[in-house]
Amino acid sequence: MPKKLSIDSLSSEIATLNELLTSARQSDDFVGEMQIEHRIDELSNKLKALKEKTLEDNSASVALFFGGQPVLGSKGIAAEFAGTALEQFQNLIAKVFANNEVGDLGERGKVPFKSHSELMVTGLARGSFGFVLDEMSEQMQLESSQLSHVIDKAALLLRDSAAQDDAVFESILEELEPRTLIALRDLFLNLDSSKATIRVVENNLDFTLDGPSIHRAKIRTEATSIDEKTTEVEGTLVGFLPEHRKFELADNAGKLLYGSATKEAVEQFAKATDIVIGNKCLVRVSVKTVAPLNRPPREVVRLLEFLRFGD
Repeated sequence: MPKKLSIDSLSSEIATLNELLTSARQSDDFVGEMQIEHRIDELSNKLKALKEKTLEDNSASVALFFGGQPVLGSKGIAAEFAGTALEQFQNLIAKVFANNEVGDLGERGKVPFKSHSELMVTGLARGSFGFVLDEMSEQMQLESSQLSHVIDKAALLLRDSAAQDDAVFESILEELEPRTLIALRDLFLNLDSSKATIRVVENNLDFTLDGPSIHRAKIRTEATSIDEKTTEVEGTLVGFLPEHRKFELADNAGKLLYGSATKEAVEQFAKATDIVIGNKCLVRVSVKTVAPLNRPPREVVRLLEFLRFGD
């Protein structure tokens, strides 16, 4: 369970007990007062230990709370909706994870590293109706796992897709690849058509998408297109920033290409024995044409790999 959710749950329970304690004192219920005070002390110590905990399991964990038409308070949730929504969220995680690893998923085919991104339902979350999803690992993670970072990124994609400001949504499109956009679109379409809401809690992130926010994200993702093609370019490497994974290359016609680079390209650059900057090279790049809602299309270039250094 996300640490933030555990802290919020304990804090809420302590607040409720404090109200009961006040009531017990007003009615001179000495036995009840002692029992409640003991429980408050117990939970307060647990809360303090949780906040101060330095050695903890950093495996990926996220809680999804659903509301709206498919949910009956905290009693239950429509099985078909819940199953589809969890599957679509898992699909989004798989796409983001694979894109982080390989940088180019292609238009179809198996999603690479899919087994590395699988989550399992480990419990039901209190409040409305929610599910706790945890990383499928029996090992304690002393540092934040890779899947944990992927869930961070996927959660931000959900939040920013529904932002009121169009510029916030458009800012994520440069890093978004077509199959991830489709995964987002499918999830928002399901939430919108089912008249559902969603709250996402993980690490320090906690946000809720209501009906208008979800509808806004659904319209945006449906109206946005991302076309991607891969090509080889020969030219002169003008600049390369490994730490920021950015490159600048002038092709043989003098056109300047600028964009991000994959981890593979950064590793190839680091291993190059000759001086690369200012010299010829042959690279494979993806050219992505992004067409947001009511905006002119723009091109985004990504360096996938170096095919040859030198003439």
